[in-house]
Amino acid sequence: MVYSGRAYPRYRRGGRFFGRRVNCEQVPLLPGWVVGRVLDDPRQIPYLLIWRNRSDGTVQEAVRVTSYGEPPNSFSLDWTGWIEIKRPYGSHTLVRSLLRPLPRHGGKARLLVCPCCQVPRRALYGWQAGGQYTNSAQTFGWQCRSCAGLRYSSEGSALVLRGRGFWFHALEAEYGTSRSPRPERWLPEVFNSCRQMAEAGFCSLT
Repeated sequence: MVYSGRAYPRYRRGGRFFGRRVNCEQVPLLPGWVVGRVLDDPRQIPYLLIWRNRSDGTVQEAVRVTSYGEPPNSFSLDWTGWIEIKRPYGSHTLVRSLLRPLPRHGGKARLLVCPCCQVPRRALYGWQAGGQYTNSAQTFGWQCRSCAGLRYSSEGSALVLRGRGFWFHALEAEYGTSRSPRPERWLPEVFNSCRQMAEAGFCSLT
């Protein structure tokens, strides 16, 4: 799946940022708390995660997430906390998760170890920066924001509204700098039964 926008300009004007920029809010996000639900489910069943286009509701990404473990043998590794993320066309990624204590109230958070940099993260992303345009994203293995080459939408004052003319500068001097609202993260819809999928319109019960 590719998210695309304007093509690379040959030069820049006005000293503004030039280069590839893909905001992480435009990319499917797999948070650690969703993985925690999969691992804590006593039924040990696969979960279906679907990311739909925010404007027209079409499915942009879908994966099956299940706990992973190999049959025991004399040389078996510890697969506790591992999951398998599988796409419909067959590609799959193995990801290790960890439980880390929170600084307050004695709780714990489920972190996902990025397969690329091996650093525990709160979430992984399914697309990476790449393609024909400066803000194109293309399907890739699940990895952290840094390894995927993604930015936050607020980085570099990108949400600051800029304008020209006397009236705009007068309003800015009176009320301060105006900013666009930060976009919401692209979280998945989570399904763990055929009934839930039928209610969402993805299948029918017979």
